[in-house]
Amino acid sequence: MKTAIAIFMTLHGLIHLLGFLKAYQFADFGELKLPVSKTAGTFWLISFILIISAVNLYMAENSLYLGLGFSAILISQVMIIGAWDDAKYGTIPNIIFGVLLLLSFN
Repeated sequence: MKTAIAIFMTLHGLIHLLGFLKAYQFADFGELKLPVSKTAGTFWLISFILIISAVNLYMAENSLYLGLGFSAILISQVMIIGAWDDAKYGTIPNIIFGVLLLLSFN
């Protein structure tokens, strides 16, 4: 189960890279209709880094993953709200991630 959670969150984190790649014009995604500023792209990257870091700490059984995970969810959700038409479905994995973090809290 722990590995499944890590894979799910890693995939969700990788999706955050799309905003970064589009903002800095490393790639163009036809599915992303809204423009992404470089500032927003940087925050998408920060969210990715926080998610991946939280996953790594979770796998290493380091309790710091909780703070990083909730920080990642907060930044991610703010970014999703700002790009609602393109990113609204990212709210679902954020909710799942939040519930998993709460359930893992001992």
